[in-house]
Amino acid sequence: MKKTLPKRNLKREEIDRLARENPEAFVTAEHQRYFADLEALARSLMAEPGPQGLVMLSGPSSSGKTTSAGYLSRLLREYGMEAHVVSLDDFYRGREQAPRLEDGSYDYEALEALNLDQLQTCLRELIDCGRTRIPRFDFVTGRPAPEREELVLGAGSLVIFEGIHAINPLFEEHLPQERMAKIFVNTITPVYDGQRKLLARRSLRLVRRILRDERFRDCSAANTLLMWPQVIRGENRYIFPYVDTVDYVIDTTHACEPCLFAPEIIPALTVAEATLPEGSAARETASQLKAAMEPFVTLPLSLLPQQSMLREFVGD
Repeated sequence: MKKTLPKRNLKREEIDRLARENPEAFVTAEHQRYFADLEALARSLMAEPGPQGLVMLSGPSSSGKTTSAGYLSRLLREYGMEAHVVSLDDFYRGREQAPRLEDGSYDYEALEALNLDQLQTCLRELIDCGRTRIPRFDFVTGRPAPEREELVLGAGSLVIFEGIHAINPLFEEHLPQERMAKIFVNTITPVYDGQRKLLARRSLRLVRRILRDERFRDCSAANTLLMWPQVIRGENRYIFPYVDTVDYVIDTTHACEPCLFAPEIIPALTVAEATLPEGSAARETASQLKAAMEPFVTLPLSLLPQQSMLREFVGD
């Protein structure tokens, strides 16, 4: 089922032209392009009805995987298929139960931070019996909740397991390949200024992560920039080595997002520049990202449809 995405060629000059000429149509068209890819994926997953199946959906930080999993589940239900979403975060062992990094801190990105035995049992029970008990992780206490939630599937149902480790080959070892699909969600398309790459795919995600952290996690841009190298380390180790094994790729890049996010991110990056130590890598990243965002024509967030995937990072 592997899909090769058509290449998009995003140029700042063209983005600015579309933003000036008809900004509402520009934003709407990008939203519809993303949803069209999800609809195609949903129809593909429904093409071969059979016993219960698993969809393993992964993507790096701020790629939009959580929203994509939710929308995919909703589309499948609208098309008449029973579908559920399970977050791999609910399988965390708990605070201070993860492997340690070289500096002594805990690596919560590591595969071993999950209760792998419990996770594999749930996957196996869903395939074999159509039912299992899903744990719930309490992020306030930093421990698994005492109760578990029963998940019972009807014939032809799908369960979408969403998380950074979802495409790890470990989960395929004892499961039938024909009952599993692997999905990768990411910002696939960079933005160019002439021949120069202005915003790399990872830079687009960093903008999203800074905005989300400030709005929903009480985390400043400076702190996000300081944590970013560890995030990248985890992605390079636990996600990207397995991308070639997936069946389907969803590109969540919206050509309009630099225009929408520039007015929101530039003030935050300005504060980060003033806060971070002179000469630090994080400060240099803040300056580079700010310089990349400044040239774009700006658009108000009010143009974003309420169902836009980008709302995951900026809210309502």
